[in-house]
Amino acid sequence: MNPPSNQPRDLAAELAALHGVGALDGEDAAAMAHCDDCPFGRLALAALGFEETAAAIAATAFPPVAPSAGLKESIMARISAPDPATDEAEVHFTAHDEGEWQTLPGGKIRLKTLSDIEQAGHAMILLEAAPGAVFFPHSHAGMEEIFLISGDLSTNGRVLGPGDYLRHAAGTQHHKATSQHGCRALLVTARENHPRKAIGAYSELRNLMKGFIGN
Repeated sequence: MNPPSNQPRDLAAELAALHGVGALDGEDAAAMAHCDDCPFGRLALAALGFEETAAAIAATAFPPVAPSAGLKESIMARISAPDPATDEAEVHFTAHDEGEWQTLPGGKIRLKTLSDIEQAGHAMILLEAAPGAVFFPHSHAGMEEIFLISGDLSTNGRVLGPGDYLRHAAGTQHHKATSQHGCRALLVTARENHPRKAIGAYSELRNLMKGFIGN
């Protein structure tokens, strides 16, 4: 038995599924009783199945319940909450007003080290230069990358502005650089390039000078 040509396919599938769970009576039941060998009827029963049909019947008996007003906020709070299983040592934040600034010799350039982890092999540094600052020539033991956030930086015959990028390969020489109006830049450099020794020596010298002047 084939369903009438003007009958929607989804209605035939619904009747076949209801027949499978014994939910039809009258003419519908009699008609579907002759459809067990109908290929279309078997496909409909396989598509919907017992569980889907039972769920549809249950849904008609129990209409949807509107969620509580605070349910969405509760779910979003659970999603955004940190995973208690996550090791806190693996997640690190540094706010804009956190961290220690260190001044380079000359007093016009300062650095804030954001990351200097031995396993990473590189350091990430926030650099600020005052107007008229001069970066003296130095060599790179490892690769160094600079992204200029603001201001200007002149080096190697080029003037960099906000959004400009500069990379030096390992073993290269960084020529003298200057900043006419001052600048702020993000520096990603190999850990062996980090000027920690120069910073330490300059800090000790300043402390000695303060002590000498104080006496």
